[in-house]
Amino acid sequence: MTPSRLFTSVMILTMVGILQLPGVFAQDSALVIRDITLVNPGEKPAGNQTIVIQGDKIRDVGLSGEIAIPDAAHIIEGKGKYAIPGLIDTHVHFFQSGGLYTRPDIIDLRSRVPYQQELQRIRNELPETFRRYLRSGVTAVADVGGPMWNFEVRRRARQSSRAPLVTVAGPLISTYQPQALTTGDPPIIKPPSIDSARSLVRAQVQQGADYIKIWYIVRSGDPSKHLELVSAAIDEAHRHNKPVLVHATELTTARAAVEAGADALVHSVTDTVVTDSFAQLLKKNDVIYTPTLTVFESYPEVFSQQIDLTLEEHRWSDPEVISSLFDLSKMPADSLPRFIQNAMKQKDKVTTDQEALKNLKLLYNAGVTIAAGTDAGNIGTPHGPAIYREFELMRQAGLSPSEILETATINGARFMGKEKDLGSIREGKLADLLVLEKNPLEDIKNTGSIYRVIKNGESHNPEQLLESSPAKVVQRQVNAYNARDIEGFASFYSEDIRIYAHPKQLRFSGRDTLYARYKTQFESNPKQHAAIQKRIVLGNHVFDRERVTGLSRNGPIQAVAHYVIENGKIQEVYFTH
Repeated sequence: MTPSRLFTSVMILTMVGILQLPGVFAQDSALVIRDITLVNPGEKPAGNQTIVIQGDKIRDVGLSGEIAIPDAAHIIEGKGKYAIPGLIDTHVHFFQSGGLYTRPDIIDLRSRVPYQQELQRIRNELPETFRRYLRSGVTAVADVGGPMWNFEVRRRARQSSRAPLVTVAGPLISTYQPQALTTGDPPIIKPPSIDSARSLVRAQVQQGADYIKIWYIVRSGDPSKHLELVSAAIDEAHRHNKPVLVHATELTTARAAVEAGADALVHSVTDTVVTDSFAQLLKKNDVIYTPTLTVFESYPEVFSQQIDLTLEEHRWSDPEVISSLFDLSKMPADSLPRFIQNAMKQKDKVTTDQEALKNLKLLYNAGVTIAAGTDAGNIGTPHGPAIYREFELMRQAGLSPSEILETATINGARFMGKEKDLGSIREGKLADLLVLEKNPLEDIKNTGSIYRVIKNGESHNPEQLLESSPAKVVQRQVNAYNARDIEGFASFYSEDIRIYAHPKQLRFSGRDTLYARYKTQFESNPKQHAAIQKRIVLGNHVFDRERVTGLSRNGPIQAVAHYVIENGKIQEVYFTH
């Protein structure tokens, strides 16, 4: 049979339901999750439930034995597992990568990596970035501002079966113009007049913007001098029935924005503890508050080179993006801005913004709607798994697992204006949900124990969503090595890892032994760093020429490491010094 006839036959068989392509179900077939514990936000868990999915919608939810299972349905056995709605990240920026070179307005490294090169890589990597969100269990995201090509991002997501639901804002209407981001299609624009602000709102409305975003940044002077522009943009957006999101991290600007009609505050107030009157103002006006705790932690960690990633960030982030975060330590100190030089001399461990944590708990207790968001794309905040660090910081603020889950499901759906379709597992809603191995109400970290991702009714094995090439596995362990993260580092090695001195002299074996040895090494060498000077990949063999610095007892070491990868883990390593 010729290739063209084979293709035609496959398509015909698929359309009539005789042949099933992996992960794809015929229009008249059903997906059934049987005997699972259902965890809906704000409700007690319900055991022994069956969920029937037809097409991209949830058809039935109820007690097993009382729900009819359609003939020829694809069955997922849910006994001992948990179903939760897909997670929602209400604050991301697709025009940023999460890497070191993505915000030249904050640290200008364009002489090393041209900004246009950074933007082109971001656009090229969009399909994989989408998959990173699904791998992390995030089935919907709100991009809250970027260039006009943000609307292309939304279009591309809609055309992909392996992408989250994406809503977008266009360029941020700003009270301050960052010159380093002023390209031909800038993500942030300071309108020269009130009329220009209204025109910019209308231009985004014509593109079908889901939101209008305002950047209420006051570098100096009285914040009220910008209020007329902010108010005009809010008024124009509301004329077109578009919700307005405001970046305002000071209590005075946050209050002014809400009084002018803002629908959501997309960052924490960080300059002071919020007042009860402010909390009541948010509650009265039904303003949603997205704390974005992780971004306040990520920047100082990168600038001080105290990078501390979660296991999910090590495993599911773009390893090249994560690798770039360590580049500051390879640059001559006198070539860096003074504030970076000072940060790198800092000896105290970076801690989370305490005002942001206090304000989250105060506002939650006051009944303000909290929606989880990360500000992913900013330096040190990777797309996809950053949601897990946000959860951990919410836990530190005093929220329970069930409260955190609510912020990332039904409250996220409210933020997006899609609570009729998303945020809970109910008949008629979109079939966007996760099947977990562990109970998320016992520990919010268990939201990462993903057995299956269901997006628009299609079941995805999470392990097959991201490429796990030998080079990526090795780079991820290098990143964990440079972060001196023993848990992350050891996770990339097999249980029976064997470490040799070239050519075949066994130094030690076993992941437990590796863990103990490197834990001691990391603790004794707080500035150690491995720079990869050259890499050769031959099948499942990766050869790295490395230069290791920061070892307390030795000067720089030159070495060649030969890694053998099997089943996504490092099985053997051969070192030559």
